[in-house]
Amino acid sequence: MLDFSHIPSQQQSTFILYTTGDWQTFVKPRNAKFIEIFCLGAGAGGGHCTVGATTVNGAGGGGSGGIVRGIIPAFLLPDTLYIQVGKGGAGGKSGAGAQGGFGGISYISLDGTISEQTLICKSSTATPTGGAASITAGAAATVSVPALSAFGNLGLFTAVAGVIGSTGGTSTPTVGSSQTALATNITTGGAGGGGKSGVTFADGGRIAAASVILTSAVNEGSGNGVKGSDGYGTLQPFCGTGGAGGSAANVTGIGGKGGNGYYGCGGGGGGAGSIVGGFGGDGGDGLVIITVIS
Repeated sequence: MLDFSHIPSQQQSTFILYTTGDWQTFVKPRNAKFIEIFCLGAGAGGGHCTVGATTVNGAGGGGSGGIVRGIIPAFLLPDTLYIQVGKGGAGGKSGAGAQGGFGGISYISLDGTISEQTLICKSSTATPTGGAASITAGAAATVSVPALSAFGNLGLFTAVAGVIGSTGGTSTPTVGSSQTALATNITTGGAGGGGKSGVTFADGGRIAAASVILTSAVNEGSGNGVKGSDGYGTLQPFCGTGGAGGSAANVTGIGGKGGNGYYGCGGGGGGAGSIVGGFGGDGGDGLVIITVIS
């Protein structure tokens, strides 16, 4: 058989790695010239609203994960890389006022550990935090510093911070705060849940549509204890939205659940309730995409 390995072809192969809860391996294909990396961290969960017969604030949405992307000459890398894809934070559900879970960081390593001395990159320096009761929004993932990951210095990298979640509505009552798709990033945080005052209840927040790609809004929970819609997105081009906030409920009702986030995006906050506060939506899992140029 003839060996054509010396002839540049500029062919591309793309590998998408999803969350498994453990380390995964990527074996560098023969004849690879460059390795491109898109490393997305997971989003955090929305908050679980507290309960009360009179005035209750809505819960906040979770923050979104960070992003690192870059390119490395393949000959500088070993044959096997180890990837751990961050798990999305669970929405707050364990008790009234529970905070949403943190979003996991995604790592690309030489040996399956998260030591900076063995990392090629990680999606953020700190995890995004979950939304919480009393309108508190989850924090965004902080921007990664590729230069601190020793082997990240083999390539060219760009790091982007996540997006903060939106605050819940107050007990005035007011609607949960909203976000707009593609406003500042290719991900969003989760929207906030609606607040209530006695028999008067407010809607959750929404993710407003963008003018391109993400042209459908993620609708808020609207009415008496209605769930917020789940986020959505696309892989080509990659972009997505967080979940919408749940609406509050009247004096005999259960607050609406927050919607779940798309990959890397935050979950929506739960709406206020009298019997049970609305659960938070789950944050979206992370994602690692590796493109081999040969």
